Amino acid sequence: MNDSDFRSLAGAINHNADLLENHLAGGIYVHRQETPAISWPVKHGLGSRRPLIETYDTTGNKIGHNVRRDTQTFDFSEITFALPIAGVAIIRY
Repeated sequence: MNDSDFRSLAGAINHNADLLENHLAGGIYVHRQETPAISWPVKHGLGSRRPLIETYDTTGNKIGHNVRRDTQTFDFSEITFALPIAGVAIIRY
């Protein structure tokens, strides 16, 4: 996959995430991680200490993750991965 293909795919994922966020409105936050990282710090502002978190890579595949419970608050979650990765986290309460 070349850079142009990657940018097109990332644009499509972001567009779909925008549609989901707009459709569901309150109670959902979509975090976009464009730079690959082992840790994604997310300020979701949902007021839930244990929200449901789903993560997807830049190709749209669902990926496994961990949440650092020691740093989690009602408005913040730190999502971690075994390897640096870019993608989207959909967070709901």
